[in-house]
Amino acid sequence: MDAATMPWSVGIRFSHAALQALADDHGVDLLHIKGPAVDDSLGGATRQSIDADVLVRPSHVERLIAAMHEHGWRTQYRFEDGSAFEHASTLVHPFLAPVDVHRRFPGIDGESAAAFERLWVDRSNTDLAGMPCAVPSLAAQRLVLIVHATRAGDLNHPDIQRSWRDATDDERRSVTDLAGEIGAGLALAAGTGTLHEHVGERGYDLWRVLSTGESSRAQLWMARIRAAPTRRAGVRTAVRLVVPNRHRMETTLGRPPTRGEVAAAYAHSARRGAREVTRMLGSAVRTRRRP
Repeated sequence: MDAATMPWSVGIRFSHAALQALADDHGVDLLHIKGPAVDDSLGGATRQSIDADVLVRPSHVERLIAAMHEHGWRTQYRFEDGSAFEHASTLVHPFLAPVDVHRRFPGIDGESAAAFERLWVDRSNTDLAGMPCAVPSLAAQRLVLIVHATRAGDLNHPDIQRSWRDATDDERRSVTDLAGEIGAGLALAAGTGTLHEHVGERGYDLWRVLSTGESSRAQLWMARIRAAPTRRAGVRTAVRLVVPNRHRMETTLGRPPTRGEVAAAYAHSARRGAREVTRMLGSAVRTRRRP
């Protein structure tokens, strides 16, 4: 049996277990998040995932990835190849399901090491493929699920229903308090209908755009730039969202892209960006003209 024939849900659980074994052997602190790691009260038993997700203590990330490489894993996408948040690296294995190794979680804006430590101290264990795996507290699981659904632009997602709307007052208070401690208050507000209370805060525009799921690429591009903590980070984000990613192209093509293919990707990106900006400016003009 290999990754192509193993039931996907089984492969994901084995991936979680394998990573926990590597973590134990190499002194790595990691928390298993989403998918089968979620508590049954939040739908964990019925969740469908495409990969295994772990959140790693930032100072242990390189150690974990090196150990994974030694045990048959291959990096498919680096941190900088993923989303503008550069939060996760995807690794694949010939016999197991893919893994997303998170060095931070989008929406948790507190200092990464401190945020992880706060989640780590309240961890518990759950059994995945016969291996005791460290998972965040129930309040932290609720928060992660809400923020993840919000980032996907689905405010009607069952995760938000179970984790927030169906929660008791005490459970919601625990989530809110934790969000305040680790810098996830803005993302939580976006997912729970109180984002209007944060107008003017850095990141407000980004979570307003993300939570609607209906904004243009240009609007999202601008919101991500404005949400950057520094001007330098904003410039880097702007460039990353426009310039074609050669590594992703190589992974998709199965070979290094030619100069012509890279040039074509640049041209396509420029045309698409120009169309989006034109639409955005036209929309702004029409809005101003309305009585």
